[in-house]
Amino acid sequence: MPQTIFPVTLEDAFMASPGVKHFVFKSQENPAFDYLPGQFITIHFEHGDKVIRRSYSIANDPQQNNRIELAAGYVEGGPGTELLFHLKPKETIHISGPYGRLILKEPEPARYILVATSTGITPYRSMITSLKKRLDANPKLRVVIIEGVQKREDILYKEEFLALAAYSSQVLFRAQLSREASDQLQPYEHKGYVQTAFKELALNSQEDCVYLCGNPGMIDESFAYLTEQGFTTQQIIREKYISK
Repeated sequence: MPQTIFPVTLEDAFMASPGVKHFVFKSQENPAFDYLPGQFITIHFEHGDKVIRRSYSIANDPQQNNRIELAAGYVEGGPGTELLFHLKPKETIHISGPYGRLILKEPEPARYILVATSTGITPYRSMITSLKKRLDANPKLRVVIIEGVQKREDILYKEEFLALAAYSSQVLFRAQLSREASDQLQPYEHKGYVQTAFKELALNSQEDCVYLCGNPGMIDESFAYLTEQGFTTQQIIREKYISK
């Protein structure tokens, strides 16, 4: 089936951290653009004499009136970076989608482990509303969200994930900081890479479903560790793509 490529217009953009920009687009599609929390879109644009495609996870839940939000990290010389970071309000880009299988698995596991580095956290932001509904309906469900960045200033959507943890005692949010001093950590902050958290969380291959999104090296290393611990490929949902 051929891709349907359609325009979206930039409504707003702001820096979500020193190196990451958050974008809010509006689609005029009718019926409204529909997707599942955790999916991504692909941007199509010309760069030199080539048509370039770059994929970005959708950062907002689907109930938002044809809005499509995403986050992009700044990569010097990256064609996706050049396009998005120089885009002005009311300007238009073209996208296709939605794509991807990084969605909340059915039937529910005993515990969702949502692991990300940097902008890989955006699909989990889009899941917040759905997670609240699941938590309300299932008092035994547990959710762990692990966000790996270098420093505290790099944590994306911290307030929203802390609010989710405050909403339900069934939720744990932990930021893994690779370059922050150990004696200055907040209660939800931990020293080390996201993989450091696995042993502390006592992962259970019989009950947990692990999601991996972000740095390809993190995903490959985590996948290897998890399979060694007895996790099957059906229990590990992963997604990586070029976004620079």
